[in-house]
Amino acid sequence: MQYRIAHSGITWGYDASTAEAAVRDVAACGYNAYETIGGVIEAYEQDGADYAALLAKYDIPLIGTYVGTGFRHDSSPAEDIKNAHNWIRRASEMGATTVLIAAGSRKDGICDTAAGWRHIADAFAEIARIGLDHGMQSAVHPHTGTLLETRTDIDNFFDAADTDLLPFAPDTGQIAKAGDDAVATLEDYKSIIAHVHLKDYGGGRETGYVGYEPIGSGVIDMPAIFAILEDIDYKGWVTVELDGTPEAPRPPGEAARMSRDYLAGLLGDQVAWSERGG
Repeated sequence: MQYRIAHSGITWGYDASTAEAAVRDVAACGYNAYETIGGVIEAYEQDGADYAALLAKYDIPLIGTYVGTGFRHDSSPAEDIKNAHNWIRRASEMGATTVLIAAGSRKDGICDTAAGWRHIADAFAEIARIGLDHGMQSAVHPHTGTLLETRTDIDNFFDAADTDLLPFAPDTGQIAKAGDDAVATLEDYKSIIAHVHLKDYGGGRETGYVGYEPIGSGVIDMPAIFAILEDIDYKGWVTVELDGTPEAPRPPGEAARMSRDYLAGLLGDQVAWSERGG
């Protein structure tokens, strides 16, 4: 099988000021495509800049947009749904095919009722239907510090969700950082995997990437992850990312190349890297 490998822009930062550097470096590393946060596109275009023109400048396609939400199991999702509609519409205009949906913060308490999980799943379903209206598939992305973080959260969410509308977008590093087994989680949910975020985990030590590592530099069994994807003849995107911070031990472009080089060695000709890359 042939893997399609993208890279996310968050390794460079979380605002519009790093957008061009991120797109430029991802293209230069030879990744097949790019993924970013919906709010970054909106912020980049506030003063008249054109994100589509930025992608065209470096000849790299946008394949996904990350839609973070702020509502909780006991609050209204109306504002998040409005934001999601704007971000999805613009991403679809640029050819993106995937919406990654993430939950609100768990700092004010976790969701611990079936009714609460149904509320979250219903709101995510509304966002997913907006995605379908724009020709995009949605997938649900567990994330550190959100209501949807641990394996228990993942199980509770998918018990409440329509997985045809809301399949799984696991993040290997986030699952490991939550104290769970990334390989076992992907194995158990392999029938509904629609998108993958790939990052390594430092095993509990601080790394300058809030505990994460470039692919192949941490403790996650990456060959086992890809064995699962092989088993299901996975056709979706695999998006590499790290959580960039001011304490990162190397420039983000170097980290992206480290991950690219590891994957090139692991996967060989199963990846047709872009000819842009060196």
